[in-house]
Amino acid sequence: MKRFYVFALIVGFSLQLDAQRLVSAVLLDTIIPAMDIPIPGLNPSFEVANWKLQYLTLSPEGEEHVASGLVSVPITNTPEVFPMACFQHGTVEGRDNVPSNLEGGHLLGGAFATNGYVVAAPDYIGLGDSPGIHPYVHAESEASASVDMLLATREFIADLDNVTLNQQLFISGYSQGGHAAMALQQEIETNQSDLFTVTASAPMSGPYSISESMVDFTLGDDEYMTVDYLAWLTLGYGRAYPTLLADFPVENVFRPEYIDDINEFRDEVITRSTLNQRMVATLRADGGLVLPKNTLQDNILDGILNDPMHPLSQALELNDTYNFTTETPTNLYYCQGDDQVTFENALLAKERMTANGSTNVQAIRIDSNIIPLNHVGCVLPASLRALGFFNSLKETESSVNNIHFSENVSVTHYDRQLTINMDEPNLRTAYMDIHNVSGQRVHTQQISSGVTYMTMPVSTSGQYFVTIYTNEQLLNVTPVINP
Repeated sequence: MKRFYVFALIVGFSLQLDAQRLVSAVLLDTIIPAMDIPIPGLNPSFEVANWKLQYLTLSPEGEEHVASGLVSVPITNTPEVFPMACFQHGTVEGRDNVPSNLEGGHLLGGAFATNGYVVAAPDYIGLGDSPGIHPYVHAESEASASVDMLLATREFIADLDNVTLNQQLFISGYSQGGHAAMALQQEIETNQSDLFTVTASAPMSGPYSISESMVDFTLGDDEYMTVDYLAWLTLGYGRAYPTLLADFPVENVFRPEYIDDINEFRDEVITRSTLNQRMVATLRADGGLVLPKNTLQDNILDGILNDPMHPLSQALELNDTYNFTTETPTNLYYCQGDDQVTFENALLAKERMTANGSTNVQAIRIDSNIIPLNHVGCVLPASLRALGFFNSLKETESSVNNIHFSENVSVTHYDRQLTINMDEPNLRTAYMDIHNVSGQRVHTQQISSGVTYMTMPVSTSGQYFVTIYTNEQLLNVTPVINP
């Protein structure tokens, strides 16, 4: 089984290119797939070069400026033709915690690249090298920054040896990245179809329904532990909608005891996690329960919950990302146990898009009632499903389609007992790996065709992933809870 290993080979030169969007490219490091990737069952097939791109895009104020992102390129010594993928990162800690700094979940995009995709991962406006506050979950700037990143990537690849892009484009992302993926798909299919054609889209666990599902989920009477999302959204929308929200700076939205901490985050003195810790602590001290609605002034809460014409309600609705019609194969992956982004987002988006006339949109559950997965636990299995989906539609000269979930291979788990049923035709043996949620392999063994019964070979309680695979393909990934 292969591993993912990133070593710090920082190459200090800049490649200046005379192009429409691209400003510069700097080689950062190389992914070596022969060293075991920390994503169970990935089966990478290419080494990957990670490049930081700087490129031109518009700010919410309409000014052209330099933004940044990461491009992960499969390394090949012979000419190869690859599709392009845009992988959108989830919520990060702050400006520097982004893909172009080899942070911010960049390994997920890199993992797609090891399967034969040129992967563009924009940092977004207000993050990385782009100045100002980040317009958090602001669909328009997520989409525009991504379109320009894709154009810059296309220009960059044109000057690389042995790597050529075909016309395919795949779009995915997790959490905020799921929201950004939907925003990008809508922008391309509505306004940029002369530049790109989306082959398939796989948004994962995204807040597509900001104004409905997320309001109900975060501002109700149940505890919700990521309170900082509300603060970043308010700051970001203040930048994105200076006229609509002119009367709603944070001082007019939040209760006084939260203002100093929010402004320290705005000024990049503290990270998002620190802001969240402080806001949770204040809520605990005030009332015991972590209810984000108790951070808001009464008139603001009433306006958001009861007045669809309130300026904040209007801003939220502008960033729902399901109000379009698509014929593109679109799989919305979700986990019903998600504690940060309610699964209702995917169900509602599928319902509304289908009602609009879309014929190829699916909402696909990843977890089960027996083993519900939270927001963090859903990342790996959702990403593998998205990659398998893309591989089934990918056209490349190298034909690296090594992820195939078999209906004839299943894993069940009950009270520390594993049952593996492998009835794949013409397959006598396969391998089984068990990984923890950090991606560390904790057990591996060979298994034979037929039914295998065994005691879970891991003593520590917690969540694990059981992966069944051969040297050629991935057959099954099943999350289990070890009691």
